[in-house]
Amino acid sequence: MQNAQARRVFGYVLAVFAGLVALAALRPGFDFAKHETDMLHLVDIVLRLEGGARLHEDVMTPLGFWSVAPFVLLKQAGLGLGAALKWGQIAVAALLVVPACWVGVSRMRSVPLAVAFAAAVLLLAAGLVYGGADAKLSLSMHYNRWAWAVVFPALALVVLPAQRAGFWADALVIGAAMAALVLIKATYFVAFAPAVIFGLLLRGQGKVLAGAVAVGLSVLAVQTLFLGLGFWQAYVGDLLAVAASEVRPQPGQGWAQVMLSPAYAAGTLLAMGSVLWLRSKHKDEPAGLILALVLPGAIYVSYQNFGNDPLWLVLWGLLFLALAARYNGERWLGLVGALALALAASPLLNIATSPLRHVLQPQAAFAPLLAAHPDLRGVEARFGPPLGTFALGEEDGQCTLAGGAVAHMRLMAQRLEDAGLGGEPAYVAGLFNTLWMFGDFVPLTGGAPWYYGGLPGIESARLFVLPECSFKPAFKELVMQEITRRGIVLTPVYQDDILAAFRLQLPK
Repeated sequence: MQNAQARRVFGYVLAVFAGLVALAALRPGFDFAKHETDMLHLVDIVLRLEGGARLHEDVMTPLGFWSVAPFVLLKQAGLGLGAALKWGQIAVAALLVVPACWVGVSRMRSVPLAVAFAAAVLLLAAGLVYGGADAKLSLSMHYNRWAWAVVFPALALVVLPAQRAGFWADALVIGAAMAALVLIKATYFVAFAPAVIFGLLLRGQGKVLAGAVAVGLSVLAVQTLFLGLGFWQAYVGDLLAVAASEVRPQPGQGWAQVMLSPAYAAGTLLAMGSVLWLRSKHKDEPAGLILALVLPGAIYVSYQNFGNDPLWLVLWGLLFLALAARYNGERWLGLVGALALALAASPLLNIATSPLRHVLQPQAAFAPLLAAHPDLRGVEARFGPPLGTFALGEEDGQCTLAGGAVAHMRLMAQRLEDAGLGGEPAYVAGLFNTLWMFGDFVPLTGGAPWYYGGLPGIESARLFVLPECSFKPAFKELVMQEITRRGIVLTPVYQDDILAAFRLQLPK
């Protein structure tokens, strides 16, 4: 791409970014309309890290530090909680403007296609919904979007042949992106590292690979200087603990379903067929082999992510449109690209239009999630009355919450405080431990905002709370089994119609 075209690309992409900034500025704070428990999970981590806790060492989670670092830094800088969450998205998009533009300038011949690629990256970073077809907004699973936004430029630089020399630019983008994946969600690094490594070797870009490795290791080394070696030991420990957990082996459909069920088979078969066709028609072009390495990782990540959205088809479509331009508009390549984008249209359009929908939401429907942070608001009707929507299991008689998590946590905190049990670290049996955000309680050192098994943080607890109703009654059973197995003594101190509280004593 010539310099004049490159300047146009940068100009258009900056205009897209400016539009995202303007939409973010039009409405203060952040208003979400679904996935309250996931938002509690995110807020728990952000507020604890803002208060000085260390991820993995004080807070158990399989997510990497960079998955929440923008939010934490903006909150520490003085922004309200809702503003920090919203502008954290914009900050990530800002960091990706130059890498996304470099892909367009160095790998694509068409200005509109280069702008479309960069726009897709920025929208994935700044979107206000995880994907899917539900128009209601939430920052739930935001880290999946961020990881896609980060890996798109790296994979595009590997798959597409260079049309503009830039050894260090390629190495910087690829190396920094792969390091970022380690620190956002390591699953993405594991899934796509083989395609990046072997793809660069197939293209004869060994020097770029070496430079990318050097850049990536440098990024991780700087991170180690700030957080210490203990961070990595604790991070690996959390990853291994979650990988071995039987509580949540997968958040959605199974592997085979994500590959070949009616909802996903068209994309999988299109990808497999396009790889074979590309290899047969252009044997001298390594892109076919590289894409064959990308596909298993793409399907695995979709299988591992909530909702199982095949967002990799967006990248697939843009890459094939770029290859079509390279081969003088070869129709079948363009057709593959168009079909791939069509198959991913639903989640992509949902993400792309989410910043505008945030501005247009009726403000009267929202109320603060937490009294201390009024600029983070949710749909008040979804918070529900105490106990919210619940049902008794037909077989085991257990009370299962289906809604009203916020009101339920507020009432539990109030009941315990009224009973004189406030001011202490409390372990709550169930899906999440967010009692400390709703009353005078202390977060657990080493606790998990989301339950993955075991008893994380129990060593620092002084109070054990057993709710009558829970989103996951099976998790309560697992907790009680672990309590018995470890010989922890529970002494009753309070009970009412919604919870029982105990003093706990750990075995010596």
